[in-house]
Amino acid sequence: MRRILALAACCWLVASAAAAQTSPQSAAAKADTLSLEQKTRISQLVTKQTAPLTIPGFSVVVDGVVPPAVELHSLPAEAEQVAPQLRGFDYVVVEELVAIVDPRTRKVAVVFPRWAQ
Repeated sequence: MRRILALAACCWLVASAAAAQTSPQSAAAKADTLSLEQKTRISQLVTKQTAPLTIPGFSVVVDGVVPPAVELHSLPAEAEQVAPQLRGFDYVVVEELVAIVDPRTRKVAVVFPRWAQ
């Protein structure tokens, strides 16, 4: 009987620990749901406001980390209207790319080409 209770308690602890580690959809997954139209419009908005970095000093890839020396820019309000799932994200323009960045972790959530109007 004790073994059954101990086994049940152990299973409950393992299950509750696993449930606690399950997180909602990651920032990268949310940001990656952008349509081509959303990416194009956001790219046009930020390209108007920000000159691109020409020598970034870091890889512009999803889950890459933007160094502290690189200035992040807040997304324009219109960009957040185009893609509400990006509310609270920042961005950086690097050469011909736009990188959407989580400002808390400085991790790149999504990367797409920079399109001018």
